[in-house]
Amino acid sequence: MTTLAEDIIMDDSALSEEGQLESKCIGMTEEEILDACWLRGLPVGRFVTMNNNVQCSTHDREGEVGMMRTALTHHLQMIDDITKHSPLREIVRDSTLHLLVLHLPAIRYSMSK
Repeated sequence: MTTLAEDIIMDDSALSEEGQLESKCIGMTEEEILDACWLRGLPVGRFVTMNNNVQCSTHDREGEVGMMRTALTHHLQMIDDITKHSPLREIVRDSTLHLLVLHLPAIRYSMSK
């Protein structure tokens, strides 16, 4: 059975292999960006409420998506720096990395205060 941490680590690896890190996640749709940020506990801003609000401007929506792209790019860069010299099969089983990935949202939250 795979865990949430393993899913995130494998998805991070896949996104990096697709070139999303180098392109700063420009190749991802709004839904893909939202799903990736949500899964990792990255900020999604007001994007979720904007989807239901017909009156939100396109500029506001693009700004929120841009912030999510930036947050995801920073996340991918950090994980890439940590894991770039290890094979994926070792990374996925690394319990220390599991703990880091699972605790990143709490660390981000405490640092934002």
